[in-house]
Amino acid sequence: MKLKHRLSLYAVVIFGVIMLIFSVVIYFSYYAQMERKERQSLESKSLLAAIYYLEQDELSLPEHTTIKNQLHRTISRRNIAIIDSANRVFNGDMPTLEQISPDFLTEVRRAENGFFKTDVFFYYGIFYRDNQGDFVVITREPKDAFNAQMLSLFHILIAVFLSSVAFIFLFSRYLSHIAYQPIMKIIDQIRERDSKNFNKPLSLTKTYAEIEDLVNTYNHFVKRIAETFHVQKNFIDYVSHELRTPITALLGTLEVTQSKTRSAEEYKSTITQLEQYTLDLQDTLEQMMLLSGAKTSFELKPIRVDEVMWQVIENMVLYHEARIEVDIQVKNSDLLTVEANDKLLELAFGNILENAIKYSDNQVVRVLFREQNGKLVMAIIDQGIGIPENDMQYIRQNFYRANNARKYQGKGIGLSMANIIFSLHRIEMHILSIEKGTTVQLYF
Repeated sequence: MKLKHRLSLYAVVIFGVIMLIFSVVIYFSYYAQMERKERQSLESKSLLAAIYYLEQDELSLPEHTTIKNQLHRTISRRNIAIIDSANRVFNGDMPTLEQISPDFLTEVRRAENGFFKTDVFFYYGIFYRDNQGDFVVITREPKDAFNAQMLSLFHILIAVFLSSVAFIFLFSRYLSHIAYQPIMKIIDQIRERDSKNFNKPLSLTKTYAEIEDLVNTYNHFVKRIAETFHVQKNFIDYVSHELRTPITALLGTLEVTQSKTRSAEEYKSTITQLEQYTLDLQDTLEQMMLLSGAKTSFELKPIRVDEVMWQVIENMVLYHEARIEVDIQVKNSDLLTVEANDKLLELAFGNILENAIKYSDNQVVRVLFREQNGKLVMAIIDQGIGIPENDMQYIRQNFYRANNARKYQGKGIGLSMANIIFSLHRIEMHILSIEKGTTVQLYF
């Protein structure tokens, strides 16, 4: 069943139940009220009948005539019975008294009034003391008019109930159609997507908050998928590029070596060269496994962090002619020794330092070692282009590059690889950047 049909059904059922409850309450409340009015009416008629039949000797003729006229206008004598203390009919023309039980008469004498009903009549009795004796005055009223009125009310309630349910059904169908329209538009837009435009965001106008949240969530989800595909493509490009270089070198060296007979020294030199290419290929595979998350454990041993950094600095000065200032403010030299993998830390430090040199256009980069709460903190501070605030949350992702870094050569893997290495070593990396300059702080 479609959602809009289900909503219509739910609306009809819920409203129908509510209407039914209200109709039952209205019917029985009105029934009780009408029955109370009948009782009050019979009570007045019973008192009037008592005065007419039992007070004739104490009233003047004009007064008795007035009572007589009032009685005739309100009730027939056939609906009046005067019962004496011996339960005999003293006066009145009520034809049948089978419905009036001795228990009812006893109850009237005890409570001084009483009321009961049958299928045809309402009965009411009062206990009346007179100089002629004690009497029970009983009057009755046919239920024809009462039943007709209640039946009319029942028919009205049934008609209102059915018409209301029909109206709610049609109105809920209309509302569900309106409410379902944005969902249909979303479905139509998704059906138009294919492999070429699947990352195109959905767009809706004149919608409501829940659907807008759904659209925004979908667009965000698709954007993340598109970014994942982009990362995968970049990763494949990186793998193919990084593997092609050492493999080409290996094949070239083998081809040159096989072109003519070589001496033992030349073969030994070639083997050394091939071994270096193989080690480079192994390092590349290690880096790729690190980026992909396939490798998460490495051999750790105590190393000096400052010695690893000095080795990285020497390479940067040698290859990039970098200008680097080092400031070691650590009094407890034991803090400089940590459990780590020296090759991985060298790679991570190199990536951070290389970024600092590249994006500051070879300005002076400062490396600071200091203590904080008994722990080692290392900061790499540059005066480069900085990182825009909007890009700060993404720069740790593989192959992501900030908008202001497009003119610089790079693949966007240096910082992400460093972040993975630091996570493996339980080193917290905090990145602070303003309009100019970036500070990378490492908490060991």
